[in-house]
Amino acid sequence: MLLILTTAMSNRLRYIADLMIRDMLGVEVMFTTSVDEFHGCSGPKLAYTTKPVPDTLNFEASGLLFEKGIRQQGLTSSRVAEVPVLFQLANPAAALPFDPFAAAFYMVSRYEEYLTHKKDSFGRFPATASIAWEGKFLDVPVVHLWAEMVGRLLKQHFPGLQIRHPEYRFVPTIDIDHAYCYRCRPLIRTLGGIGKSLLNAHFKDIYLRMQVLAGMAADPYDTYDYIRTIHEPYAVNPLFFILFADYGGNDNNVTITSKAFQHLIRELDQHQGVGIHPSLSSNKHYLKLQAEHLGLSEVLKRDVTNSRQHFLKLSVPKTYRSLIQLGIRDDYSMGYASHPGFRAGISIPFPFFDITRNETTSLMIHPITLMDVTMKDYLRLTGEQSLEMIGKLIGTVKSVNGEFISLWHNESLTGTGRWLGWRRIFEEMVKLAAT
Repeated sequence: MLLILTTAMSNRLRYIADLMIRDMLGVEVMFTTSVDEFHGCSGPKLAYTTKPVPDTLNFEASGLLFEKGIRQQGLTSSRVAEVPVLFQLANPAAALPFDPFAAAFYMVSRYEEYLTHKKDSFGRFPATASIAWEGKFLDVPVVHLWAEMVGRLLKQHFPGLQIRHPEYRFVPTIDIDHAYCYRCRPLIRTLGGIGKSLLNAHFKDIYLRMQVLAGMAADPYDTYDYIRTIHEPYAVNPLFFILFADYGGNDNNVTITSKAFQHLIRELDQHQGVGIHPSLSSNKHYLKLQAEHLGLSEVLKRDVTNSRQHFLKLSVPKTYRSLIQLGIRDDYSMGYASHPGFRAGISIPFPFFDITRNETTSLMIHPITLMDVTMKDYLRLTGEQSLEMIGKLIGTVKSVNGEFISLWHNESLTGTGRWLGWRRIFEEMVKLAAT
């Protein structure tokens, strides 16, 4: 047990202390605002105050965790022992030359995303607008490093204190934007696809489509047995996120009323696990989100509690509030489509803290590390460059006892067309991450 003396109690401080000290260091925490109670404690303790306390381990509070509103912080990053830091301090009496608790809160709460109006073409907060991009530490799980700094100081002052880190985990996830390439589509879309192939002289596509529809060939996007086969030797089960939405715009999965599609969903849920992949348009229309969630729940005959946003379209705090209202308990959208790494500076699940409501919520955020489309389409990496990046990221996550959460699509694992050669990348990643 660790006793923390604080200038004032706040939900922000309790939240980040629980995350950094309890969840990342394995040490339970208690708080007090009484100096007498603090000095009367003979066990492990630290002071998180705006003024130093004599003869104790002092972490100077920058003030962010005692505020209740949101304001521009005017932050810049610097380095301490090669580790990127925020909320730098000049007080030599402070245990560290920055406020690790304020810095961690700023990152995991996504404070900066409440403030900016910068959006990409899909209305997403861009990686290039983040403090992590500006400070060149998007590929660094800084919150883990800051927690480790705090842990080392605690061990120096209290050698008997037991530090217990979480164990590394690999969590593979698959998004199903298009369950099948040719199957389970209405006649008008099938005819439209044939017409498009004719206009582009893609006669092989027409032939394959006819073969698939006649039951004489497997659908190219039917990679589910392959996915299961790759993971089975490592006793790892991927999570599947299903786009269960009406056709339109960027939401163009197969017909949701198709019996074959619904059978596939139930089969995946039985062997691995299924969550909702809310449509892009549902981000602005709660009733549409509600209908999609209800529809998938009815197919599965259970409440769906996992989710990931289509196109990783995440609007903080609006998206998370909608998911909580829906009954979602775990979301896997925390990542950038354009760049790999650590959007929130962390690689373990953490509860969403709603800043404007000043409360810790029931929604657990599972940050993703890497996506297939990021490597191929956004960064235009070769296979070897992708493997190098994957290896570095897995090594980084393992070094901080985090969770490596990968995001692939069933259609990117066809091993043909524009994804020719990418099965090898996927298989190497699973092997590296699972062993």
